[in-house]
This record gives sequence, C-alpha cells and structure tokens, in this order.
Amino acid sequence: MDDKIHPNFKLSAYLIFAAITVDVISGFIQWGKNPNFDMTVTAEMALMFMTFGYFAFIGKDWIKWVILLATILTIFPLIATLNQEANGISLFYISQFFSSLLKFSAFIVLSLVKKKP
Repeated sequence: MDDKIHPNFKLSAYLIFAAITVDVISGFIQWGKNPNFDMTVTAEMALMFMTFGYFAFIGKDWIKWVILLATILTIFPLIATLNQEANGISLFYISQFFSSLLKFSAFIVLSLVKKKP
C-alpha cells in the first residue's frame, strides 16, 4: 500500500507537522509573555492539524480542501492582530505567519498530485 501513495502526500504531511511544531513553540513563547494566553487552544489546534497530517500521510485526496479551509480560517486572527500591534510586528505574529505559510505550502504540494483515473 505504501508504494501506491504519491510522495507529495508525505511531503505535505511533513510540512503540516512542521507547522504544528512552529505553532506549539510560539504558543509556549506567548504563554511565557502573557499568562492569560490560553494554551489549550494551541493544543486543540495542534491535535486537529496532526489529524490532518495523518490523513495526508496515508494519502487521502480530500484532505487538501480541509487544509485550505482551516488555513484560511486561521489567517483571520493574524490579520486582526496586525492592526492591534502598536510596537511593530511581534515574534508571535511572524511565527504564526510562517506556520500559515507552511500549511498553505502543504495545500499547494497536495494540489500538484494528479487525480487517479
């Protein structure tokens, strides 16, 4: 079964797992700076994207649309925080932008897979 899965699915899964790592690290950084930061939301998002990464790893074609939708929905808070930053762009914003870029790259990699006839 492993040889039937296109290599882009595994690459996409690794990109998603890298994005999760960036999210969790930035969550811990934000939690250290702001004790009111809710770490459970970061953990829930990490579990959700780990599930997406698993489905990409096993070669499910429909996961690319779910990843795209989730990535778009996670970009909206970034746009809101950009307007609230008084001292310029923070490390948290940069890490979240990089994470979103990794997730969108996973969608692009999955989009390059040819449909099975």
